[in-house]
Amino acid sequence: MFTKRCYGIVVLKSENSNWNADFTKYPRRLPDENATIFATDKSAKYAIRKFFLDSGEKVFVWRTFKEDGKPRSLDETDKYWQEVLKDEIKWIIQKKKNKNGKEEEIKNIDRYDFFNKFIDVKLFGITFAVGESQMSITGPFQISYGINRYNVNIPFVVDIASPFRNKEGDKQTTLGDEIKNLKSYYVYDFVLNPKNLPDGMELTDDDISKLKEALKKFATNLNTTSKIGTENALLLFITLKENSKLVLPTMKNLVDVNKDEIIDLTKISNLLENYGNEIENVEVYYNDSICKVAGIKDNWEKGDILL
Repeated sequence: MFTKRCYGIVVLKSENSNWNADFTKYPRRLPDENATIFATDKSAKYAIRKFFLDSGEKVFVWRTFKEDGKPRSLDETDKYWQEVLKDEIKWIIQKKKNKNGKEEEIKNIDRYDFFNKFIDVKLFGITFAVGESQMSITGPFQISYGINRYNVNIPFVVDIASPFRNKEGDKQTTLGDEIKNLKSYYVYDFVLNPKNLPDGMELTDDDISKLKEALKKFATNLNTTSKIGTENALLLFITLKENSKLVLPTMKNLVDVNKDEIIDLTKISNLLENYGNEIENVEVYYNDSICKVAGIKDNWEKGDILL
């Protein structure tokens, strides 16, 4: 069982892409003087779930479809997974008073054991309300908004033509547009506290390895038309010692990306240097073909973000 708290950052490089558009199709912007481009935590969680799904992991919170092509409801999704996992489901006997006030035994699914089979629920948690099963699980893994730390916030519009006409009688094919972002370096903070999980659920060392893989590759893996051009550039993963009391601040504002597009981690290095006795290890993953990085300490474990 993995019980150590972890912190870190994920950096996405986005060029001629649109990682997280708003309802106007433009990149999302903060209401600050620079109209800084940002991305929500939902964009990252969606892509992480997609990576897990593509890797063959069980993912509960995901749109699935019935045989008639309609999406399943929460209740239908629950029943679908109960059927898939029927040989693995653990049942518990609970006592409950009936309408007449008499106590009777009821056989119910052990929901904690059930959701412990889904890596997305183990990490992100879930609010679940189906029939008499109502519960809320706080996810141990929390990720922030991703903020552009590169001082360029320039979207642009590209006209595109469709090969098909829109209406009967139209002589011309239709025109549309797509909106891209010139260049951004989104920086996400994340924190992992396994002790947030309730009894009956746990994270394993294997789960943490799978999480690291997802954090290295989730954006690069999501090659849709609008999102191609956005790729994982850097992962910094900090593991604290068991029972450490250290609480690290959000670190995205300590990341600098200069005009030469060098990701500078010096301020983070200086912060962590003050708490070496509380930190078990620091891992950094990147690739020189994607980005240049400064401020890495010699005692950090280094890895290739592409592997």
